[in-house]
Amino acid sequence: MKVLDLFCGAGGFSFGFRTYTHDLHLAIDVDPTALETFKLNYPSSTVWLSDIHNLHANQIEEVMKAPPDVIIASPPCEEFSRANPNSERSAAERIYGEGTAKLLLDSIRIIGDLSPKVFVIENVAALLRAGGEEIIQKEFERVDIGDVQYNMIRAHHHGNPSKRLRVFISNIELKLPRKKTRTVMEAIDNLPSLGINLLFDPEANVPNHVEHPLPDEKVKTIYKTRWGQGAKRFRVSKTRSLPNWVRLYPNQISSSINGLSRYIHPYENRLLTVREHARLMSYPDSFIFTGFSDSQYNQVGESVPPVVSELIAQEVYTHIV
Repeated sequence: MKVLDLFCGAGGFSFGFRTYTHDLHLAIDVDPTALETFKLNYPSSTVWLSDIHNLHANQIEEVMKAPPDVIIASPPCEEFSRANPNSERSAAERIYGEGTAKLLLDSIRIIGDLSPKVFVIENVAALLRAGGEEIIQKEFERVDIGDVQYNMIRAHHHGNPSKRLRVFISNIELKLPRKKTRTVMEAIDNLPSLGINLLFDPEANVPNHVEHPLPDEKVKTIYKTRWGQGAKRFRVSKTRSLPNWVRLYPNQISSSINGLSRYIHPYENRLLTVREHARLMSYPDSFIFTGFSDSQYNQVGESVPPVVSELIAQEVYTHIV
């Protein structure tokens, strides 16, 4: 299959399609660091640093040498997030406004122009609220696509060790098999020790598994934080704030991993490493993230969990063949 990945990020959504694509794969994003991660993990793919808003379908087709069989896309969803102070605005104000939400329209435009056999757009479920579903339906009809499925997928029902509800908008119904998932400690417990303990086992190094030192006052706050509590909060409006730096329960699945979230280890008085976040998003340890630590956390948190992308890729492949 020829696969086009729009807003590819680090490559979580592409992960499941790697078995079916080989070198027939084009990934586009505006973040150069995320593209470095993508290229490192998918060396045979073509990556393209570009603002999708300024791209035309004929440019993409020229690079791919033919129209793609599959288009997957994860346009920015920050404007629909609960953590966004403007999240109460109507979908029309956001999608037709000047923020990043309008990039959803570019995804639909490119899909309409290239007419793939299958398309799948991933976004937060809140996208469908406040008139969002009606807008999406109308925009697809503008490009002569009438049959659109809104697949609500809870990643933790399909083997992902952290909670994650997303809508996958597609021209096919996605019926993913349920899988048993692991708890937090089942997912991260066999990683090597950090700090001074690593000196006794230097061969047990795992990529992106690095502890970042914190000021003493923050360590003291973490020490007092119990399971399920947050050591910090961030304000999203004058009347509402959300917890951050939450200490995870060891024998439960994790709360949602996102780009801004940081979590405290269930037993140790430190924040989870990027690798531990990646484990909770079902990434294998062989998948390496590049860039500064904040970028790495964002790349993990803003991606589609690989275990979900694998199941979606199987559905797509079955539909095409």
